Amino acid sequence: MASAYSQHKQRGKRIVFCEPPYVFWDRSMDRLRQGEETIPGMGVLILAAVARRRGYDVHLIDAKEQGTPLEEVSRRIVELEPDYLGLSATTISVNNAARIADRVKSALPGVVSVLGGAHVSAIPERTLEAFAGIDFGVVGEGEVSLFELLDRLESGEPYDDVPGLAYRGDGIVHANPRAPYIEDLDALPEPAWDLLPDFPHSFQPSILGYPRTPVATLITSRGCPFSCTFCDRSTSGRKGRMHSVESVVALCRTLVDRGTRHIMFLDDLFTVRKDRVVELCNAFIREGFDFSWSCNSHPNLLDLDTMKLMKRAGCWQIAYGIESGSQRVLDVVKREVRLPRLRETLRMTQEAGIRTRGFLMLGHPTEGVDSLEETEAFLREAELDLCQITKFTPYPGTPSYPLVHQQGVFEEDWEKMNAMNFVFIPNGLDEETLERYFQRCYHAFYSRPDILFGLARSMVQEPRFAMRFASNARVYMKNWFRQGLYREFLTPRRTRAASG
Repeated sequence: MASAYSQHKQRGKRIVFCEPPYVFWDRSMDRLRQGEETIPGMGVLILAAVARRRGYDVHLIDAKEQGTPLEEVSRRIVELEPDYLGLSATTISVNNAARIADRVKSALPGVVSVLGGAHVSAIPERTLEAFAGIDFGVVGEGEVSLFELLDRLESGEPYDDVPGLAYRGDGIVHANPRAPYIEDLDALPEPAWDLLPDFPHSFQPSILGYPRTPVATLITSRGCPFSCTFCDRSTSGRKGRMHSVESVVALCRTLVDRGTRHIMFLDDLFTVRKDRVVELCNAFIREGFDFSWSCNSHPNLLDLDTMKLMKRAGCWQIAYGIESGSQRVLDVVKREVRLPRLRETLRMTQEAGIRTRGFLMLGHPTEGVDSLEETEAFLREAELDLCQITKFTPYPGTPSYPLVHQQGVFEEDWEKMNAMNFVFIPNGLDEETLERYFQRCYHAFYSRPDILFGLARSMVQEPRFAMRFASNARVYMKNWFRQGLYREFLTPRRTRAASG
């Protein structure tokens, strides 16, 4: 097949990587991501490092921060005059990725735009069909496919057999089988942290998610073996692949040398292998690292002795995917989890002196008023320090996605699929009921005296939390009253007063 870009045989080697801003993020409904969260994308940072290793002139524009105007992002890219534009997008940001590509290509007609990330990996044909300004899509991990594509474009050779490539040909979109997963993660270069201005000092994670600053993020593994129906594995797959302990220690040393005092390990499951966790903790202790850290875990994986070792090694918080307080719902969406084991895990975590954070969703397939009430009851007494509740969203690439139309009403608007809109309404429920229980569940947890005391203590320990919380609380309260959501909590009091 003759390359549609053969005219670029003598192309330069300047590439700009960009993560576009999200859209339709309802700040007033998002209690726990107060303040703008600007987490550097590890995938893009590693791609930038690979590109630099291969001789490219690399630039990075991280535009995820809420409110960043597309015109400004596009202008900054155009000023760099790239040969290639690499965009990384999720479902909630893919429309903005396409808008940026359109603007850049209008000013620089010769630029080649390539889209990677979870969304295009899940539905490559539909994505390219929707966005004419995206020239190519990279499915799965991009460290091999992207640069094989660029090599072909620079040499003018055909690219139709590049693994993991989505492209247009003969008037239709084609998607090749993905490239093999990268087994040796240690062979990848260190993330290009130096491309982030004033990193890590300018990094602003969500409040209450760290005990001290500066904060950095790190991913030490890829893939997840569990079978949660709401989880997308389009990019990294099910097989767990891990950096060696020596590699993780070296990466942590780099972050410490840059001034980092807290590391957020963003692996899907940092604790998937307990023996590796033990090795890492012993290595952190042996190295004398002074940073604190947090990670994600599955409720079934850890025991008390391991948690105590994690605490000694600096672990400050473990986040668990709880998803629901109803065993009936868990049997459908996260079938390995049993509530008694989950509760025991939370208890052991706190006994070890580690904070617990829980992630839950409302509006799962098969959800009903009974399960919503069970989740509310769970939150009134769960051994958690922090809780984040979102709204079930059937993302492309998840096991639930192909079945969701049989289980309820689904509005597949990519710009609304931010986990803070009820785009899916399970059979037997309506949006008003779901929204009411969403408010009730948050109120059930954050009205507890022990939780309020913990929040107050965190605010005192980190005064910046209070300032960021206050600035966003005003927006939330205004919307809370505007929508009349306060009535849910005032009505019972009035009723009790009248009956008394």
